[in-house]
Amino acid sequence: MNRAVFLDRDGVINAAMWDPIEGKPDTPYRLEDFALLPDAAQALVAINEMGFLAVVVSNQPGVAKGKCGLELLEALNDRLRASLAEEGARLDGTYYCLHHPEAVVPALRVDCACRKPRPGLLLQAAKELDIDLARSYMIGDQQTDIQAGLAAGCKTVLLDGHLPPDERPEASRVQPHWTARDLTAAVGAIRGVEGGQLWRSSLTRQT
Repeated sequence: MNRAVFLDRDGVINAAMWDPIEGKPDTPYRLEDFALLPDAAQALVAINEMGFLAVVVSNQPGVAKGKCGLELLEALNDRLRASLAEEGARLDGTYYCLHHPEAVVPALRVDCACRKPRPGLLLQAAKELDIDLARSYMIGDQQTDIQAGLAAGCKTVLLDGHLPPDERPEASRVQPHWTARDLTAAVGAIRGVEGGQLWRSSLTRQT
């Protein structure tokens, strides 16, 4: 079976945009606002070189909320893949949940199994890509990413470099296996763990 590193998208691979109405980071809703985070592509290259599948699992309720059309979401996904490919990185799968419990689009107002913190996206990817979840990792910048990863049976890494104090692991009942400051640190540390050596400078084990 394959092993995978599952990754949230916005705020992990590409820059998120601040939404002043909701008061939190959100997906970029203009193609020109899409930009990879520094060194994100090289982190993906490292995942590829370690022999892991690189799989994006992301809640994308913009269509459900009426913020954008499906065409923009598809264009952003194309831009993501193309931007990574330009730097030699590869995604092996992208899985998006389009639903939201308060959607303005009736067809997307669903209490689904795929919206994180539920593990549906990871389970679907595991089935389709023959992934051993117990030997895989989930990297995300939100507690919902960690909850989904834990529910799927993965090891988890929370990027906590920009989390507010009330969302940091020490203030939450949801505990990741490790925390790291950013994607580069998380992937480098996974490489260290896989090689039998923990890179404590970039990864902090949670107890």
